[in-house]
Amino acid sequence: MLIMFICILGVYETNNMNRSNKNIDIYNVVKEAFLTDKGYSNELSKHMSKEVFIKTNIYDTYAVNDPEYKKPFKVTFSLKEDSQNVNNNIVYVKMTYSVMIKDSQDKGVGGSRNIPITFTVKKTGNTWYIIDKYEPA
Repeated sequence: MLIMFICILGVYETNNMNRSNKNIDIYNVVKEAFLTDKGYSNELSKHMSKEVFIKTNIYDTYAVNDPEYKKPFKVTFSLKEDSQNVNNNIVYVKMTYSVMIKDSQDKGVGGSRNIPITFTVKKTGNTWYIIDKYEPA
């Protein structure tokens, strides 16, 4: 019983440490940037440059407008934050993503698996803005 309590406490403390070590939370904005088919919105512009959006959005990076593929598309996507490193007011957020896009006839449009990606985020007070994206070739 005591061992079970210690294990649970250890998991709880580890989860709390991960949350408290997190400088900013960009997950939802990054996910939206990847998956939206509505373009660069006013909401996204509050947290990300248009250049970063274009380099991130799957509808801008994959051949979804090729007449060879039939809409609607089925998108399988995963995103995981790996770490954050802070240098002055710049936060480097390392993430890993996977994406697979198929058309309505189950034809593969494109995809990537377990791709490391780093977002450079400028933090000013309680606000933040993604200024760059690095993805190894």
